[in-house]
Amino acid sequence: MKKIIGIISLFLAFSCDNDSSLLIDPISDTRYYQNEIFTDSYLRLYGKWQFSYIYDNSGIAMNPQKIDPTYDYLEIKKYGIYGKIKNNKIIESGKIQVLIQDNSQFEINLKPDNTDKNIIENLYNVHFTGNTMEMYDTSVGCGILYNVYKKIK
Repeated sequence: MKKIIGIISLFLAFSCDNDSSLLIDPISDTRYYQNEIFTDSYLRLYGKWQFSYIYDNSGIAMNPQKIDPTYDYLEIKKYGIYGKIKNNKIIESGKIQVLIQDNSQFEINLKPDNTDKNIIENLYNVHFTGNTMEMYDTSVGCGILYNVYKKIK
């Protein structure tokens, strides 16, 4: 009986998801910045965000569409570190550059560590509604391109 309880306890210990851990946790908090880069009202950016879809209406006349995600979720931790996760592996990580941060506007740039110099950088206006975050790509020009996320921790 003790063996069975021990095996069940061991199984439960390893099967529980640790809500506080992120795959990007091994990256040092001070890799890019020594102190907090966000004001208090934007600290809610930190955590794990489930990537829902991309809404793309850029350059396509009268044909807005939702594009499937290229990664599963986005992790963001202090101080301005992000990671894109696909199949429980980090496929991209880098630093967040704050471009505008005031009461009415929050604009950031996700700058990957490993990037081709010819890649156009994406600049995002970030908007929060409850547990949902929308990141509008302001580098598109005409049209609309935004990513939709739901907070998962």
